Order: sequence, then structure tokens, then C-alpha cells
Amino acid sequence: MVTDKGPPRKKNLVKNESIKNVKNLDASLLQATLESTADGILVVNGKGKIVTCNQRFRKMWRIPLSYMKSSNDEKAINHVLKQLLNPEVFIEKLGQLYAHPEMDCFDEIEFLDGRIFERYSIPQYINNEIIGRVFSFRDVTRRKQMEEQLFLQATCDPLTGLPNRILLRDRINQEIKHAKRQHSKVAVLFFDLDRFKLINDSLGHNIGDLLLQEVSQRLKKCIREEDTLARWGGDEFIIVLRNIDYREQIIPLITECQEILAESFYIDHHSITMTSSVGVSFYPMDGKSTTVLLKNADAAMYTAKADGRNNYRFYTPHMNDQAVEHLSFANDLRKALDDNEFFLLYQPLIDLKTQRIVSAEALIRWSHPIRGLVSPLDFIHVAEETGIIQFIGEWVLKTACEQNKLWQKKGLGPIKVAVNVSGIQFKQNNIVQIVSSALSDSGLEAKYLDVELTESSIMGNNHIYIATMNELKKMGVGLVIDDFGTGYSNLGYLKRFPVNKIKIDKSFVRDISRDEDDKAIVQAIIAMAQQLKLRVVAEGVENKEQLDFLQTHNCDEVQGYYFSPPIKSEEFGELLLNQKNKSFIEPLSEAEFNILHVEKD
Repeated sequence: MVTDKGPPRKKNLVKNESIKNVKNLDASLLQATLESTADGILVVNGKGKIVTCNQRFRKMWRIPLSYMKSSNDEKAINHVLKQLLNPEVFIEKLGQLYAHPEMDCFDEIEFLDGRIFERYSIPQYINNEIIGRVFSFRDVTRRKQMEEQLFLQATCDPLTGLPNRILLRDRINQEIKHAKRQHSKVAVLFFDLDRFKLINDSLGHNIGDLLLQEVSQRLKKCIREEDTLARWGGDEFIIVLRNIDYREQIIPLITECQEILAESFYIDHHSITMTSSVGVSFYPMDGKSTTVLLKNADAAMYTAKADGRNNYRFYTPHMNDQAVEHLSFANDLRKALDDNEFFLLYQPLIDLKTQRIVSAEALIRWSHPIRGLVSPLDFIHVAEETGIIQFIGEWVLKTACEQNKLWQKKGLGPIKVAVNVSGIQFKQNNIVQIVSSALSDSGLEAKYLDVELTESSIMGNNHIYIATMNELKKMGVGLVIDDFGTGYSNLGYLKRFPVNKIKIDKSFVRDISRDEDDKAIVQAIIAMAQQLKLRVVAEGVENKEQLDFLQTHNCDEVQGYYFSPPIKSEEFGELLLNQKNKSFIEPLSEAEFNILHVEKD
């Protein structure tokens, strides 16, 4: 029997070829799909053997292509494990997934080189049967770094890297909870550096910042790993100690901290000796909340400072009587005027076009017989609260005018003297008369006096201030807005005020060489002032980079430690006397002075 099987065989061959092509097309589409994703994809079978992966997976895990082509799973896994920070955790997790094939998985994998991958894995089903598993890996290193950076910015002090107030409060809250469970005590130590502001005033903020960084490093050496050291602000630091049994237990630590801080600091060729005052409060005796513990430790610190500095005090209830301290401080201020404890320092202002000194800012200081040199930051607010500021301000005006007239009599050339007037003092009805008396008593012409007012102090009740300012302007007195940019910066107000000059606050000048926001702010202020025909002074110039930026952007005047710190009147007189030898401070003629100080139209 003869049969013709030719045609059917051909049909089968075509059919098989079609099926093969479809399968190849499906595999090609699958691979194309895998390659199109930004994640690394790995597919394994039910026995954990590699079925397929995309190129992104291989590159992320840095697996040699030869391992994948040879399907050498053991070599690939060993290569992976060598890269991981915790390989044993990785193996344990894989074991769980293979023991429970139905599980989903989402976690993070950390690498020795700092990379972080998110891992997402689900079982692969066909007809309700698990035949393998699909892994997806995403590199989240950059995102994690940004999250960590944001967290640090929110919770850590940018200067020292220590916990800031936000993180400190959280730590104290946690320690209180721990102490409740353990029936133990928590100690809060409030450190304040004695006379730190004198460092900033005499050596500049750059040195002050470096000193604070050194202080933080020294204090770190004194505490245990489980304790907390934080920067509260300025020159204040907090140490939180856990598991304290009795108060006297912490005295050796306080002594160690104070002794290590008393050792000389060597910063930028300066030898600096520093002491500290410490206040201590305990949970639960002195407070059962974070706020109360911090407040009472602060009160104890102020008592330690008032008792002579460089010592410590445990909190007692009477320390919170702030009225007593204010009264004592106010009495000292009143006596300071009678006992001639105040004195003035002068800092030069340089005109950037002529490179000459055009003004001297008068800055008050207080030499207290017990407290030592007291910064105005420590006593001006008390003087304002008690009304003593009127008498202090009147003394400053009178003394500064007399000093400028004395320089003129010595032939040291015409310059202005700038005097800061408190907003409280400026509200007084007799401020115009006080200024007038200071000028007439000293014999100084009004055009040689600038009255400086902080931006924030003149923004309320501005119609009253404008009337007073107009009276002073009619007299010929120059009017300056100090610390510009820190208050309201209202252009409408600025146009209405009859001012001659604005001073850019030093907080914007400090970082203009590296902070783009500060650069933009300073440029905007200068441009705005030029449109309003106002002169612009930049405060706090401490290096050449800052000076170059200000010169490039047409700032009118500068002052700061780059030229001179605040100095005594005798030293300032010598500066004027010897100015012929320095190109940036040649003497002005009367005509040159008048040209530089033309009033706003």
C-alpha cells in the first residue's frame, strides 16, 4: 500500500516553525520589556536558579557577563555576597523566601561602598502554581543621601554637627521615659562659655565659630557613648546624662569638662583661654518635663555665672526669680553711668571708591568691676526694659560728638561719627532735643553725625518716626537704617523714610563668597538702594573674597575686621593721623567730604 505523506509533513514543518517563531517573538518581547525598565530585574525558577535578567540588574550588581552566560549561580551569588554590608542577613532573607514561596518581600540592601538598593520580590504563578520568583532592585542611594541630609539639617547644628534643640528635646523625652521604667534619674547640664562675646567682638566671628567647634570636640571626649551632647545656641551647650543615682555623682564629670575647656585653645595663631559656667537640673526632682528641666538648668547656669563664673550650681527653686536678677542688673547699670564704667570704641567705615575712612561707628562697652567686660548684647535689652536706655543713649551721643569734634580740632580731617539709637529711645518726645544738645554742647556740626536706627525698630508707628526723622534731617543729621534685611524690608516704608544710607546686616555678608542666596540678597539690596539714591554700607567684612564681591557690585562703604576691629578713641586718632601712608584712608578735604555725603534728592 502506497501512501503519499509528503504534503502533511510539510504542513507540520510549517506549523512547528510558526510555533517556534511565536515563542521566539514572545521571548524577544519579554526581554525587551525587561530591558525597558530602570530597575534591575532578576527571574529565578522554583529551585532558585537564574532563568533570566536584564542588563540593568547585571550592571547594578556588577556581575561579570561570563557568570550569567555560564549560568554559574554559585559564582554569581558569591560575587554578590562580597559586596554586601550584612551578607548573613541577605542569605537569611533568601532562605525565608524559598521556605515560603508565597511570600512577598520589600526591604533594603546596604553595600560596603555605601550604595543602597530597594528589593521587591513576588512569586511567579502559572495556572495557580508557583513556578519561580521575580526580583526587582532599585538604586535609592541618592534619595537616601538626600533624606539623610535633610534630616541632619533639621536636627543637627550646622556649625558643630551636634544635635540641635529639636533633636535635644526628643532625646530628653526619651531619657525621661527610660528613667521612669528604670526608676533612675536624668541630669541636664547647661554649659555657657564665659565672656564668649568678647571673642567675637575682638577677634571676629570666624575665630568664634572655630572656637565653638573646638569646644564641642573637647566636651565629646568627656561623656559616655549613651549620653547626649547638644548645642543649644550661641555659646551654650547641653549634656544629658542617663542612669544617675544621686546628684553628687556628676560632679567629677562637670569638673573634667570645666578643666578641659580651661586649657588654652590655639586658633589661627591666637591663644584663647576660656572658662564655663554650668547649671544642672535633675529629673524628677527639678522637673518632670523637658521644658521645665531645660528652664531650671538655665536658671542654675545664670546663678553660677552671677556668682563669679567658672563654677557650677545645682538648681534650687529660688533661682527662677528673674525679677531679682533684673533688678540687680538694672541697679548695676545705673551705677555704671555714675561710676564711669561705660566707654566707647570706634570702628571705621571705608568708602570703596575713594579708599578712605569716611565715618566711625561708636560702639558702647561696659567694664563691670565684677562681671568684667560686658557686651551690649547682654545689657541693652535690660536697659530698654527698665528705661535706663534713655540715659545711656544720651551719654553715647554726647561722648561720640565730643570725640569727633576733638579729632577735628587735632586736624585729623572731617569724618562722620555714627551713633546707634535704640527704638525705645527714638520714641521719646525729646530725642530731637537730645541730639541738638549733644551737637551744640560739643560744637560739632550736624552734617558730621549719623543716627543709626534698626530696621525693625522703626516699622511700627512709622508716621511718628517719619516726623521725628524729618526734624533731624532738617538739622542736617544723617539718618541710617541699620541691620537692613533682618526686619520687614518694606520698600514702601523705605521710600517714605528720609534716610541717607542703609547698612546690610552682617549675617548676609558673612557667606556671600559661597552662599548663592546671600549673594542674590546683597545684590538686590545694592540695586534697590541705587534706585532710591541711597548709600549702602556692608557690615561684617572679614576677608578679601567678601570685599571683592562688594566692590564688583558697587557697594558704597564697608566696615569690618578686614579693615579694623572696634578700637579706642586714641587708637582711632592714630589711624587717622597715619592715614597718609595707607592708600585706602587718605585724608579728606572739606570739599571731598561734602561730595561724598550729598543728601538724597
